[in-house]
Amino acid sequence: MCNCPKVTFYEVEFKLSGLKVIPTHKNCGEGLNDDQFNSFEKELVKYWGFEQK
Repeated sequence: MCNCPKVTFYEVEFKLSGLKVIPTHKNCGEGLNDDQFNSFEKELVKYWGFEQK
């Protein structure tokens, strides 16, 4: 898992692992941990303009 202190919206790419799509950090190439993924998801929803429930 990625141990980078902060992951921004533009540093995330998606890689295919078997039949799963895994969000990874572009700089280190490792998958995001749960906290980083939750932060990325909130930023993505905000960027797209959807309201969170």
